Amino acid sequence: MSISRTALVITASALFAACGAPRVALAQTAPATAAPSPAPSPTQAAVNDPCTSLGSLVSRPTVTTSACATKFGDLLIETGYTNFATGGSGANQAVTYPQANLRVGLGHNVEFDLNPASVERISGSPTITGATDTSLGFKYEISYTRKFLYGVNVLYTVNSGDPATSANGDGVLANVNASYFASPAISLFSTVSYNAQSAGSEAAPQRYHGFNPSLGTSITLPGTLPSFFLEGFGLTSYGPGASGRYGFDTGFQKDIGSKLQLDVNYYQYPGSYGGSHLHSIGFGAAYLIGG
Repeated sequence: MSISRTALVITASALFAACGAPRVALAQTAPATAAPSPAPSPTQAAVNDPCTSLGSLVSRPTVTTSACATKFGDLLIETGYTNFATGGSGANQAVTYPQANLRVGLGHNVEFDLNPASVERISGSPTITGATDTSLGFKYEISYTRKFLYGVNVLYTVNSGDPATSANGDGVLANVNASYFASPAISLFSTVSYNAQSAGSEAAPQRYHGFNPSLGTSITLPGTLPSFFLEGFGLTSYGPGASGRYGFDTGFQKDIGSKLQLDVNYYQYPGSYGGSHLHSIGFGAAYLIGG
């Protein structure tokens, strides 16, 4: 079943924002040698904490969310710009910025997350410009071993945006996040999400739900080269009455010192959706205060 191009863009933007999309590559890279965790459990006494570097913490720009929680008292600011293009039937472009994700470490492997409203501009006649919805939630980093890292997070979307660029209702996203460190240079990362969101118009709000699995790999390139990531993801439902979709994203991330990370990313949805072809390109940054 086809849905309106506005609802399509809103749904995609909500998914990216909720996951720390539009969203993890270096966030999943194998950990560098780091100081031991301040208070490791007996089973972790000889295992370095994999969540001490900037690259391990950042959750953008892939669908997968980093399993690492921000350390106590630290503030991690993630932000970005995405141009989401719809080709074919109902062709348009949707530009979204600043896609902010504010992550505050609360201690005991818990962080508070706030995704303030972004500006979204959708081309057409007329052009639509408005604020997206705000979401907030918590993340918990459960545990880690020499090879595995896993955690959970949940985000609640508040019906707070402008009618034309809002989901026009509340929503919940619950994630299980994990990483596997195959070697110091190669890691795998994954998130399995349950997504219950709103869509439709202000006059006729609708709801839908589904599961969103993702699986990717991150490769640390030699020397001063940026890290490379490649990820596949799926959505069992893309909107009210809509069938599932799948896609992939790829890109590079580069640390500038220990506090700043830059990224570029590309998303592609193979095939046609309601007669439309979808892809996006974006860039972003993350900055750590504290640490």
